[in-house]
Amino acid sequence: MTVLAKDHHLILLAHGSSDSNWTGTLEHGLSRINDFLSKKAAIAYLEKATPSLDAVISKSCLQGNKVFDVLPLFFAEGRHLLHDVPEIIDRLSEQYPDITINLLPAIGCQDVFWEALGIMIRSEYDNRQSAPHDHREASGYTH
Repeated sequence: MTVLAKDHHLILLAHGSSDSNWTGTLEHGLSRINDFLSKKAAIAYLEKATPSLDAVISKSCLQGNKVFDVLPLFFAEGRHLLHDVPEIIDRLSEQYPDITINLLPAIGCQDVFWEALGIMIRSEYDNRQSAPHDHREASGYTH
């Protein structure tokens, strides 16, 4: 399980999409996640959407943040997390030598993520056994 320090700025990193429904889902998720955090997290996208990781870190540096934890919202660590993201972080570290950027394990590498997903799936499956329903209505999210 990833433990975040209070003085770190958390950035959730998603792949990205040009589809506003896709990014809307992630922004809604960020809002829900921020309900649980004492210091608000930001979201950044790797490609095809804004803001980029570069933009979020640049803006946060101007606000005085010096330590960043990047949490990839990926199920597995493939090419993007093994090559692309470390290259971006290396470039940003050269551009801003007085900051620290920590790349955390992808959510899919953390047991607590799979446990929470299992609970959600079980709950959804059990609910469907008793009565069919529209998942968008159940969650309150109809984007």
